[in-house]
Amino acid sequence: MSVPGGSVLQPLRAASDALRMLRQGPPDPEAARAATLRVIDAIEASLRRLLRDDPDASIELRLRALAPDELAPEQVVAELRQRDRIGIESAAYFHELLGIRRRLAEGSPGTPRDAETALRAAERLEREVADAAARPVAPPPPVSEAPPPPLEETPEAEYPAPEPVSRGVPPWLWAVAALGLLLVVLLGVWLSLGRRDSSLEEGIALFRSGELARAEPHFQRHAQANPRDATPRLYLARIYRRTGEPDSAAAELRRALDLAPEDAGVYRELGLLFLDLGQNEPAIRPLRRAVELDPDNAEGWIMLIQALRLAGQQGAAQRVLAQAPAEVRALLQSARGPESRGSAPR
Repeated sequence: MSVPGGSVLQPLRAASDALRMLRQGPPDPEAARAATLRVIDAIEASLRRLLRDDPDASIELRLRALAPDELAPEQVVAELRQRDRIGIESAAYFHELLGIRRRLAEGSPGTPRDAETALRAAERLEREVADAAARPVAPPPPVSEAPPPPLEETPEAEYPAPEPVSRGVPPWLWAVAALGLLLVVLLGVWLSLGRRDSSLEEGIALFRSGELARAEPHFQRHAQANPRDATPRLYLARIYRRTGEPDSAAAELRRALDLAPEDAGVYRELGLLFLDLGQNEPAIRPLRRAVELDPDNAEGWIMLIQALRLAGQQGAAQRVLAQAPAEVRALLQSARGPESRGSAPR
């Protein structure tokens, strides 16, 4: 069953014990400090996922969103504010939390106000994400399936009077009849394919507009009508990952891999699923495979480099970066900026 916010709020839900401790009152100052830091980190991770799942953001920005060394926390908040994904109050709370985190990380003792600020920021973010998930999105223009206008009939008077014919059927008439029958068959096939593809096209349009619940049945119908097509399975996996249903997402990815074992997009989605679950090391293998299958795809390279960095394999990430296409190297270097190269921002 999907929940509002889905995978976006998963880091915050994973920190539920720290939130509970702050609400009840920590047993000692050190416990309060650790719980506050954990909640702040979870809020940042949720904000990064919110930006990563923003369909209006560029693919480069979405790929950089999960990596602190590619996009600083302040930049994440600025991008979300620019797109009206969070309110100004949430942005102000998070900027205050960044100052608290820096102070606590340096060893300063925590205060009751630190814990209260972290709690309020977490509660506000949960409300905003839930409200955004429930907010209706303008539906995309419907795909027209109207039949072509009927041909205008020519008045009978304009046709010449038929000449008497022999009782035998001329050979050319059989050829014309066969050609007409063939055209009827081809027209039926074309109309059938058009109806079949409309479910997939409408599902993709709804998915891109953020209407995941409305998109799902379109992909289900197309998958049922076209059991050998991996595309609807891939989109269903994307929907289930975003709505917090990792088991369903994994099941769809298994089906997609059975149908298209050489599809790089399926491997990229599998890597994203592992990253969403916090399993950074297992994400590396499918992302490597995605790069092998589609070495010209910049998205796959960036995701692999991010997975290696998140798994703590900085040397391997640097080696992959050196092998990546020039556009990937330029993108990641420009994203980090000269002042941040060599050290990841907090």
